[in-house]
Amino acid sequence: MQIKRDNLKPLESLKRMEFDRTSLQLRLTVGITTIALLGVGSVGTWTTWKMRQMLIGEHKKQISDMAGQMEQKLMATRASSSAAQWQANLNEWALPDVWIAIQSADGKTLAQSGTLENFPKPMAEVPWTAISTTPTVKAVNDRYLILCREPLQRNGPDQTVTAELYLARDITRDYRVLSALVNTLRFETLLALGLIAMLMAVYIRRSLRPLRQMNQMATAQAGTRRPFPDPETPENVPSEMQGLVQAMSLLTTRLSESGERQREFTNGLSHELRTSLSLIQGYLKSTLRRGDNLTEAQREALEVATSEADRTIQLLKDLLDLGRMSSRAVEFHLKPVVLNDAIHSAVEMIDPQGERMIEVKAESPMIVAQADPDHLSRVLMHLLKNAKQYSKPDQPIRLQLQQTSDWAIIHIHDRGCGIPEADQPHIFEPFYRVEASRCRTTGGMGLGLAIVRSLVEAMAGEVTVESTLGMGSCFTVKLPVSKAVTPEA
Repeated sequence: MQIKRDNLKPLESLKRMEFDRTSLQLRLTVGITTIALLGVGSVGTWTTWKMRQMLIGEHKKQISDMAGQMEQKLMATRASSSAAQWQANLNEWALPDVWIAIQSADGKTLAQSGTLENFPKPMAEVPWTAISTTPTVKAVNDRYLILCREPLQRNGPDQTVTAELYLARDITRDYRVLSALVNTLRFETLLALGLIAMLMAVYIRRSLRPLRQMNQMATAQAGTRRPFPDPETPENVPSEMQGLVQAMSLLTTRLSESGERQREFTNGLSHELRTSLSLIQGYLKSTLRRGDNLTEAQREALEVATSEADRTIQLLKDLLDLGRMSSRAVEFHLKPVVLNDAIHSAVEMIDPQGERMIEVKAESPMIVAQADPDHLSRVLMHLLKNAKQYSKPDQPIRLQLQQTSDWAIIHIHDRGCGIPEADQPHIFEPFYRVEASRCRTTGGMGLGLAIVRSLVEAMAGEVTVESTLGMGSCFTVKLPVSKAVTPEA
């Protein structure tokens, strides 16, 4: 029988919860179970104590009363009473579950009844010195007895102790019944606690479901600009959660509006500046072409100005492209693309003279991915440009093509200075630069890799980096494998 993956999600969540000591669900479950344990345990302890008092206390009272009555009757006889008379009295009072004995002050047994019924050994083996005047329960030879001692005194002012009366009552059957009841009560208490813990865990999990939904939605919304939606209808969400949802929705709405205004301002400003700079660039290049009478210093200044204008125009173009991709205004036409051909074309464009050592290795002569050819070319150009810029001219750049059942994978290795581990998670963020103080000749404004990530993710792919300081970096681009029979280059 096949078990659906969805049916295993609660069990997987429970397993994760076992190792998460900060889980609110775990804390509430443990807290409520502890309170239930204290409550049920207290009731169970009190019930056990009360049952023991009711059973053993009643037997103790009977033994104590019996000892008092016997003491009075025995003291009614005179000192001249013989041991035979005392033995006759004991035989009269003896019961199947009661043993009676009289011992003189010098330790001599004057009279005693027969052994207890079902008691395996003679009562002579009972430790006499352990018997007190207060009825107590003793375990003797796997039997439970209530033992009591009562001093016998003469009538007279000195109240001299002449003998002692010993009584024992077998309560084994009642004691074992009580022990069985206590064990049953303990088992049922533990069973009830386990059931309470399970029910409370389920109840708390259901109660915290809106909070988990909000967490999932917040995670899903982290990379978007859309307002935060309500997880459920208001009547199904606790009032505390409703306030939190409304606050988060308001926050994301304001952030979305602020981001939209910022993008509009950036796009408008970039467009205007790009137009103006394009005119300036045109005049500068025209002056350079016609400036035969320019001095060397003037020509050098115009060339620097032209270079800066080119760089600024490219920066503004990247800003516009990034803004359009953030607002999803860029169109993508996904089709089967042969990555082998796309990579060779990008290599020829980035190094038309063949000045750099660029190695291309593919597992298959035709690895086909589902991508937009133009945007894929731009991704490859950005990554190859970075590899060429940050590695020495005598160091090779290696490209590897791989294919799995689901992905077409491109690896771009360079032998540059590498990227610190702390910076690697952030290099795909806009305007992030590994070295904020580096000069313009060693890097841009941190937009190239941000554009690469936006383009790759828009094509349903992934881009990652692995780098070691002093050893170089490896950028990996993963694109979905195309299932088409006839790919397009």
